[in-house]
Amino acid sequence: MPHQSVRRRLLAIAFACSALGAALPVPAWTQSIPRESKAEEAIRLSAFGGRAAFSPDGGRIAFVGKSYGDAYEIEIATGQVRNLTRHLPHQGVMRIQYLPNGDYLVTAPRRHAGPNTRAHLELWVLDKKLEKGLQPLGEQAFEGVAVSRNKNLIAWTVIEPELKPQEGWQLAFVRPTKRYIAEVSYENGVPKLTNKREIMPALPKECGFIEPQDFREADNELVYSCLGAANGGLLISVMGYRIATGEFITYLRKPGEYNEVEGVAPDGSWATVECGQQSGPGLPPLDICRLELKPNGAVSRLIVGTTPGSTSDVSNPVVSPDGKWIAFQKSDAVSGEIGEGYGLYLLKIAG
Repeated sequence: MPHQSVRRRLLAIAFACSALGAALPVPAWTQSIPRESKAEEAIRLSAFGGRAAFSPDGGRIAFVGKSYGDAYEIEIATGQVRNLTRHLPHQGVMRIQYLPNGDYLVTAPRRHAGPNTRAHLELWVLDKKLEKGLQPLGEQAFEGVAVSRNKNLIAWTVIEPELKPQEGWQLAFVRPTKRYIAEVSYENGVPKLTNKREIMPALPKECGFIEPQDFREADNELVYSCLGAANGGLLISVMGYRIATGEFITYLRKPGEYNEVEGVAPDGSWATVECGQQSGPGLPPLDICRLELKPNGAVSRLIVGTTPGSTSDVSNPVVSPDGKWIAFQKSDAVSGEIGEGYGLYLLKIAG
């Protein structure tokens, strides 16, 4: 394995070559399915943090240092890291993503009130120049938020009614929820949500809860993770929702398996999926798979991050805007904080 500093220089060269090849007529994602790789083959970007999100130009990655910590951004070619929220008043960032206009969409609590804070986080915008602080959008969100690549369109889930203070946040997965879609607009430089409307008023019978992940098909379809129960344990599958028609599509649903969709390729033809064998009520150690987004689409393992007898794994994979790279995090299936990351990694899969 190359030394990290050598790999960093190779990475800078690779990204420069990717930029030169962007004008080629054949998109990267139409190439043959990548071979299976081990997590150790990836380039480590950061020794801490998780929940990566690529910038619209693919040159940077935003991430959280830890749950309810600060948000960071790394320039991929140089490895330079900057803290985006260090000098801003906040109660701890849970997620950070990019809007297509370059601003950041932040998920964070208005007030940290113990473990149940996770069930009722709020949505904020952080301007790309870092001049205005966190600006509230006035909406709660539970778990992940889908963000369009094309326009400032987002989709999210809300727990309604809210949990009581004495109720554990995990109960949110079995409580009533609603799902919304809206656009982030600006009035005199102040962000707000416009054209907000409810979607998926009734969930498919196999879904007790859904987490929006990404848009595809020119923002006409929402790809999401469906959480249900089977044989006394979790059954997590990959589904889609046609926004205009209300049609539900099942892409991957296999009893005994955990399959949670994360990042969708630029052309929407495939997605990265956290994949593992579900043998009990908890979360299994996970690898990363590639799923063709069509009913009964082909599934292939992309990144092996598990070791027999160990709870360490890989998770939260996202696809770069050119479809050639995957960013992911090292994780642990028995972590006290679900979704916590312990370092960011980058793997080239095409081109």
